[in-house]
Amino acid sequence: MILRIDTTSSIPVYAQIVEQIKRAIASGALRGGETLPSLRDTAIKLRINPLTVSKAYKQLESDGLVETRHGMGSFVTENTETTSDGFRRDVLARAVDALLVDAVHLGVSFDELTKLIEERMEAANDSFAQDIAQRGLRDGR
Repeated sequence: MILRIDTTSSIPVYAQIVEQIKRAIASGALRGGETLPSLRDTAIKLRINPLTVSKAYKQLESDGLVETRHGMGSFVTENTETTSDGFRRDVLARAVDALLVDAVHLGVSFDELTKLIEERMEAANDSFAQDIAQRGLRDGR
């Protein structure tokens, strides 16, 4: 798992770490039982204070996504489905809200917006299909 910190962001560093780990869990990149990188390693790689990483891990623990085992490290909990579903919904809801605000300001009707979303979904699906086909060709399938 690769974490990236945006030092120009108004979002606190610990919150950026929390958000990225939540996304990794929600996407399946991190699964139940997997070990998170150690506090020390994460702090060194990101060039931040270990207390910042600790704060992020504690937040994830209070959210029920991570459990810390003394002397063993921090692990993704086994029951992350419900929380991941809520997180995915929240992320998409924020994106939809921003889209709707832009649509209203630009005077775009609901029908126009729906058509645009359908077009973009088709383009994304075509792009995904091409990526999968290209990976298959590279892998000799």
